[in-house]
Amino acid sequence: MTFSDLGICPEILEAIEVLGFDTPSPIQQSAIPPALAGADIVGLSHTGSGKTLAFSIPALEQIDPGVEGVQVLCLAPTRELAVQICREVEKLALFLEGVSAAPIYGGASFGPQLAALRRGVQFVVGTPGRIIDLMEQGELRTENISVLILDEADEMLDMGFQEDIDRIVSALPEDRQTLFFSATMSAPIRALINRIAREPQEISIERPVLTVPTCEQSVYEVVFSSRIEVLSRLIEMGRMKRGLVFANTKRVVDDVVDGLLARGYAVDRLHGDMPQTLRERVMDSFRKGNLGVLVATDIAARGLDIDDVDIVVNFELPRDPEDYVHRIGRTARAGRKGKAVTFIGRRDFALLARIERFIGTRMQREKVMTASQVEQARREALVDAIIERAALETNFPDELRDIEMEPQRLVAAMFSLLTDTGKREMQPIPEDRPSKFAKRNGSNGTDGNEGTGGDLSRLGRSVTLFMNGGKLLGIRAKDIAGLLYNEGGAPKGSVGDIRIYLKHSLIEVSPEVAPQLIEALATCRICGYEVNVREDNGRPEFPEPPAGRRSKGSSRGFDSYPGRSHSGRRAASHHWGEEHEPPPFYQDRFGRRKRRS
Repeated sequence: MTFSDLGICPEILEAIEVLGFDTPSPIQQSAIPPALAGADIVGLSHTGSGKTLAFSIPALEQIDPGVEGVQVLCLAPTRELAVQICREVEKLALFLEGVSAAPIYGGASFGPQLAALRRGVQFVVGTPGRIIDLMEQGELRTENISVLILDEADEMLDMGFQEDIDRIVSALPEDRQTLFFSATMSAPIRALINRIAREPQEISIERPVLTVPTCEQSVYEVVFSSRIEVLSRLIEMGRMKRGLVFANTKRVVDDVVDGLLARGYAVDRLHGDMPQTLRERVMDSFRKGNLGVLVATDIAARGLDIDDVDIVVNFELPRDPEDYVHRIGRTARAGRKGKAVTFIGRRDFALLARIERFIGTRMQREKVMTASQVEQARREALVDAIIERAALETNFPDELRDIEMEPQRLVAAMFSLLTDTGKREMQPIPEDRPSKFAKRNGSNGTDGNEGTGGDLSRLGRSVTLFMNGGKLLGIRAKDIAGLLYNEGGAPKGSVGDIRIYLKHSLIEVSPEVAPQLIEALATCRICGYEVNVREDNGRPEFPEPPAGRRSKGSSRGFDSYPGRSHSGRRAASHHWGEEHEPPPFYQDRFGRRKRRS
């Protein structure tokens, strides 16, 4: 079957041909014809199955170019997904004269988004929070909307957008088409479908197995400057007898190769700037085993046919989840076991979560091996090699026959000599230091409960974030959750207890995601107010003021944060829906302490 068999208009078919798509995917074959006929659709399909085209093509065909204003509204859980969908829509609308699309999401300036709406854009892709803001301001008018699309609906419900979706739907015309796509079908999803769709056709696409079970996948959280050292330790521990290392750019490939060569490893590179003859020579050397490690970009590594790669290392995460699948597919072939190791930084948590959803597998989190662990692994590997050689070697060297020494001393000296051969001084890296969290909890940070979500504080696996905005600004728990998930990119289940006080809020988050949130939300906006998010340092310490005197700065001390980390105040806890009375005192804007009426 081809796209022309689906009844698509010539303008969009021409754009599809330019994009290079040959045959429609299963979800496209099943969803496009009924959607073009005007039916409501419920598509159960995983990320990467081609559902963006499945809902974008019918929606574009519903647009009247002669009518300015929003005619198609697509809701997405994150701004990254909204931007990605909008780019695909713009490509499909390449030959549709007078049809345009725009992304609408929070955390960005209102200016360009307002300009697009006032210009008369017809296809809007956005996150629920910003869509509601613009609807309430009267900038996003809904009377001409004929198609509503919900993409990754299960993610939106998990992130607390249920109420926002209901508000948006209630403002739309009842005579509309609804295209609903989700990876799962839970009870809340089914209830939402029953409320917003009219006799929808349900289309379910079976998820393919994207990674083989014999490939062990693990993740190391490593700052970028430490990654060459961590890679070197993997090599020295014997975990990379023949390994492929992937980077996103040619410059990073060159830096990795230069760093490994300086440490004395047999390594070479493969990227697009190399002539074909040199690339073939490198590949031949790698196949013959003369190279232990090959560092390459995705483009240069396409078409590599090597069956005995025992480990693949993602020096950088690929931006596309399908590229991750292609990379690790080069190990664990033909029933063999293999390993895939991925290095991530603070900004990679959201992308890692997207890749894990795409492959349907959660990767094992591992700690970076220390210098002493590497040395111990080297010694154990040497002992194994000696025992293996002893089973084969039968001739005693003549050079050792005349040595008058106890065999134990002789073997110990030889072992020490072999251990020192090729030994290098380990480069200290930040990952060698124990985390503050591990010190506080007396654990090694790997208790097996990472990323489970829920009440993180009860598990002892949490970091408290402080935000200088609370009940006086009208902030609610769902506002904070939406900020962390949507703007901060927090993975599902990484946000725990949210406690809202008068002037500030405390949020429990997983320690793995805390640095990312602090960096992304250092200065942000919530409910129309600018706030700051940082790690909570507890109650500020102040010396006791002399009797009869107010200590300097007491108007800005912990009294200005009622309820914060001391027992004389109580807060509103929203993790379990509990409500408590606000404290009996408050401070006015001049710092004066007053009794609440």
